[in-house]
Amino acid sequence: MMNMWDEMKNIKAPDELKARTRAAVREEKGRARQPVRSMRGGMKRLLAAACAFAVVLGGAALHSRQTGSDPVTDIAHTFGLVAYAADTGEMRQPKDSRIVFDCGSGADDPDKGFFSGCLFKVTGEHIKTVSATIDRGAVYRTKTVKDTSADRDEWVRTMHQGTNPELDGADTVMVWGNGFEGAEQMYADLCWKLDNGFTDEYNPDVSYGLWLPSRQESEDDDLQDSWHKSVDGFEGAKLNVTVTFTDGSEQMQSMTLHTGKLAVEYKSEASGPSLTGEVLTDEQAAAEGYIYGVYAELD
Repeated sequence: MMNMWDEMKNIKAPDELKARTRAAVREEKGRARQPVRSMRGGMKRLLAAACAFAVVLGGAALHSRQTGSDPVTDIAHTFGLVAYAADTGEMRQPKDSRIVFDCGSGADDPDKGFFSGCLFKVTGEHIKTVSATIDRGAVYRTKTVKDTSADRDEWVRTMHQGTNPELDGADTVMVWGNGFEGAEQMYADLCWKLDNGFTDEYNPDVSYGLWLPSRQESEDDDLQDSWHKSVDGFEGAKLNVTVTFTDGSEQMQSMTLHTGKLAVEYKSEASGPSLTGEVLTDEQAAAEGYIYGVYAELD
């Protein structure tokens, strides 16, 4: 994140590559994005999502009861959709049935598409499977792997070239470290685009994100306007998440995605802007500053 809020009033997509470091992402959130060299061999745009992307759903508790059994033995089930910030590990709860996407990072590849960085985790007990559908774009699965090799440079090279066996067919890869050049520990975020209506075995450590096709852009495009248009691709999208419990019962949560100007606050100089969970009017945004991003209304 950056500590120059005056330059963030009409937030642009940031220009620091997540592959440099997670710390750099936090410092540079809000700046205009720049094209960078692909980590898979071509040219790719890695976006630290100043639009409030890397966190998605937040803690909405849902209830289901086992059917077809003796009422005395019926089991009440609950699952949550938890807002998850990949760079900090923070969980965000919804406010008044509204979920505001937190700041994070993503990747925009002209060939692979826009991996928004919008992430959510499913929480609960006795969950067997997770499924999701969206009527615009797709959902992707993501996980972070840690470099445990004896040769960090070689590990990074194989990740960039797509030859590391840990990739397991990932559609896009984002390599980052816990500091600037010379980082002591390196990681890679791996993303797999999923078919609409996929079903996964439940894993509480797995995150899911929102995907769109990449927009066609030219070098003459205004960066802020182009970023807003990319974000606005999620406006009005309907996302359904369904959980199957071990007793065979199911529960679904639906939400509608929207885009807008999201309020921020500074908890400390070092941390940079943090989302408050509020959506601002144009007048409020002009007076207070904002991050242009995505939020969801739970149906």
